[in-house]
Amino acid sequence: MSYQVIFFVDSANFGGIESHIIELAKLLTSHQIECSVLFYKDHNNQHFYKKLAANNIEFSFLTGSFAGTLRALYHMPHNTVIHTHGYKASIVGKLCCRFLRMTCVSTYHAGETGFGWVKWYNRLDKSLSFLSKNFAVSKLIAKQINKATVLDNFVVSKSVCRPIKINSTPIGVGFVGRLSYEKGPDHFIELASLLCHDKRFSWHVFGDGPMKASLPSFDFITYHGMTDSEKIWPQLDILVVTSRQEGLPMAILEAMANNVLVISTNVGAISSVVINEQTGYLVEQFSVRKFASIITDLPNNNHGKLTYLAAHHIQKHFSGKQQWYTLNTMYRNCLCAKPRFLPKS
Repeated sequence: MSYQVIFFVDSANFGGIESHIIELAKLLTSHQIECSVLFYKDHNNQHFYKKLAANNIEFSFLTGSFAGTLRALYHMPHNTVIHTHGYKASIVGKLCCRFLRMTCVSTYHAGETGFGWVKWYNRLDKSLSFLSKNFAVSKLIAKQINKATVLDNFVVSKSVCRPIKINSTPIGVGFVGRLSYEKGPDHFIELASLLCHDKRFSWHVFGDGPMKASLPSFDFITYHGMTDSEKIWPQLDILVVTSRQEGLPMAILEAMANNVLVISTNVGAISSVVINEQTGYLVEQFSVRKFASIITDLPNNNHGKLTYLAAHHIQKHFSGKQQWYTLNTMYRNCLCAKPRFLPKS
């Protein structure tokens, strides 16, 4: 039975969810499944729009109203699967699909609880998980919601297989991700400050977010802002992940697929990818001294084997092969039935 998939999202920034949606679309397209992205509202997220266009992924916009979403979903073809991402789209999508007697699929990405209104939206989204068929990007998140199937993040892109240049200088060390408290960019700044006098290393921050204005500006750190991933990895030899809370970061998968060594805190589902001293380095809790010790010892060791094993691990478990089977099974079991009525304007 053929079907098409609509990824429903309310996105104002570019991060893990947006990267995940692009990889989902690429995976489905490779299996001849028609898919597109439907935005609840246009937040002028130009970086995401350009990435979608560059990957030939169609997208369109609603006006940000519940009634408008009802009407749009009502007119979807019979064989359409609605797949929501992010708390706001998830809440609206679930309620609209229930009202229209349609099946909704939701992916839960958030490994953090959030703050303020985000915290309460996340709680509401999880409390409504009984209204949808659910994926979670880690076992920890799956335990928090109703009957979730674990769907690991993945990268469809093939490894560029570039050699790691740990024994040459400068060694590019970077933070890649949203500049928010749970991601710990302040920890990265602390680490860079400790090692700033070691000329073997150069320090880079890729990303944007609410902590941008509060982070100190040092001349030994290059702030790149939002950057296409294909331009990030050629500049880095080491990805440092200093997160306080996580699911399974797309940045780690992309880094390992591109032969960039990963040093990370052990949070969320990261240990399923970064196996200490086998596919990278894993630190139980952030310690600036521990991270610094690992990094400064790297030029004295041969880490080609680690990066090789890491890339092989990604190709075997996180390249979309297993995820396709899980997705296809869920979608086929959740095909939308034509609603019995049109919602009133």
